[in-house]
Amino acid sequence: MPFHVGSGCLPATISNSRIYRIAWSDTPPEMSSWEKSKEFFCSTHQTEALECIWTICHPPAGTTREDVVSRFELLRTLAYTGWEENIHSGLHGENYFCILDEDSQEILSVTLDDAGNYTVNCQGYSETHHFTMETEPGVERTEHAEGASGTSCLPATTAPQTAAEYDAVWSAWQRAAPEGEARGRAAVVRKMRDCLNNGNPVLNVGAAGLTTLPDHLPPHITTLIIPDNNLTRLSTLPAGLQELIFAGNQLPSLPALPSGLRELIVVESPLTSLPELPSGLCKLWAFNNQLASLPKLPPGLRELSVDGNLLPSLPALPSGLQSLSASHNQMASLPTLPPGLEELSVDDNQLASLPALPLRLQKLSVSYNLLTHLSALPPGLQSLWATNNRLTSLSALPPGLEELVVFDNQLPSLPALPPGLRTLRASNNRLTRLPESITGLSSEATVHLEGNLLSERTLQTMQNLTSAPGYSGPRIRFDMAGPSVPREARALHLAVADWLMPAREGEPDPADRWHVSGQEDNAAAFSLFLDRLRETENFEKDPGFKAQISSWLALLAEDDVLRAKTFAMATEATSSCQDRITLALHQMKNVQLVHNAEKGVYDNNLPGLVSTGREMFRMEMLERIALEK
Repeated sequence: MPFHVGSGCLPATISNSRIYRIAWSDTPPEMSSWEKSKEFFCSTHQTEALECIWTICHPPAGTTREDVVSRFELLRTLAYTGWEENIHSGLHGENYFCILDEDSQEILSVTLDDAGNYTVNCQGYSETHHFTMETEPGVERTEHAEGASGTSCLPATTAPQTAAEYDAVWSAWQRAAPEGEARGRAAVVRKMRDCLNNGNPVLNVGAAGLTTLPDHLPPHITTLIIPDNNLTRLSTLPAGLQELIFAGNQLPSLPALPSGLRELIVVESPLTSLPELPSGLCKLWAFNNQLASLPKLPPGLRELSVDGNLLPSLPALPSGLQSLSASHNQMASLPTLPPGLEELSVDDNQLASLPALPLRLQKLSVSYNLLTHLSALPPGLQSLWATNNRLTSLSALPPGLEELVVFDNQLPSLPALPPGLRTLRASNNRLTRLPESITGLSSEATVHLEGNLLSERTLQTMQNLTSAPGYSGPRIRFDMAGPSVPREARALHLAVADWLMPAREGEPDPADRWHVSGQEDNAAAFSLFLDRLRETENFEKDPGFKAQISSWLALLAEDDVLRAKTFAMATEATSSCQDRITLALHQMKNVQLVHNAEKGVYDNNLPGLVSTGREMFRMEMLERIALEK
């Protein structure tokens, strides 16, 4: 008596002899075929290819000829170039499919016939499955459109109840794949089967190029991740879903959200609104969309990130909110801030004032707004960013502040600086004096004061302080002298020392050899040039730039002629334009290249000479760019 398996509407019949062979066989049929064909596939495709061969040898209920074609075509796609010719569909007729070994001998074949027989032949193993299409009397069989929820015997409004019914739904969706989407859908079906069969609670669709998902997903999953596809709609979400991550799609709206959802992340999509949010939602990230409003926020929300939208305002904020990020919107004001808020980021809005800041606030970022003053700063604040505003004053700074970034404002002075401050960036303000507490900052602190109106006395004081032997205070950058306040050059060996690695214990300081060079012509100009070079973007952003200059200085120290030529060019390197500082460096390097050629360095090195020529051409192009500014 044959044994029937299937969904009930598309049964597959397995003979008793098949059951007997499975019970007594040592090697599954797909493995004997795999041993002779696995070399057709690279290591990254072998797992997927083996899964496909297993499905060919063990066809699921509801298998159609289109399924067989799709599986053999997938194998051809996964195979190395050239080996795909060993995988055939339609070799001896449109219902014959096979895989040949390297000697063109048959490894595996599938034959279909009009009676619904599906016969697998594999290395002496043979099995026939019989598929029938049964329908209720008077009910016509209909084809399902792309994205349909199942097979013809399962109404679209009825959720699948068994694993076989889910498999039938997903197989129908896979068969309906439009051109270019078949491989992506096949991969997603395999992942859904893994969730269903192995209890995996996480379904990560991956970037599969999908335009739809099946109407029914694995019912028990708690996390659904859908990154970088082309979805324009989502069907009903599993009732037990706790985390939904949806990024880089074309979805204009979301379906109703499950009541137990805890985290919702929807980014980089054309969303204009959000549905009602579940009461238990703790985390909402909805940045870089097109949201013009937000729904009522649930009381238990802890994190809210809505950067990069079109929001003119925010709704009332939950009392337990701990992190709020709403930068790059159109807000002119903020609602009352929750007492437990620890992080607030509202850069690039239209804020002219801030509400009272919570006492527990640790990080505040309000750059690119219209602020003229700040509310009293909380005692536990650790980081403050308020660049590109209209600030004319700062209130007392909290004792634990570590980062103060207020460049591009209108500040005439700074308050007392806390001793633990590690970063101070106050460039491009109207500072005329500095607080005495600046000298109490640690040697690990960095201070930027460029582009201010510091008095000559203040500048000279800073110059003397930072140049003094044994100085161990903060690194202060204060190239702010106007035409009436000339900048004084440091001793050359001090300027050079900032570029060199510190000497090891017991070894001479590598900058000592520059004491004598400091008496040469134009040495002061070269010292100024080195200090200005530390203020360029190359020094700020290129980790290897300091090492390059250190090596260059080592060469200059050993070559008197080249050093004299380089020092002579330094007088042209005092422009305030960073491009011209960099240009001067390129010109000095160009002099070095010519100097080396004159010394015969490239006499027996044609490739080196060609490389040098190219480098000189690149420097000439950079010079033209700088001269146009």
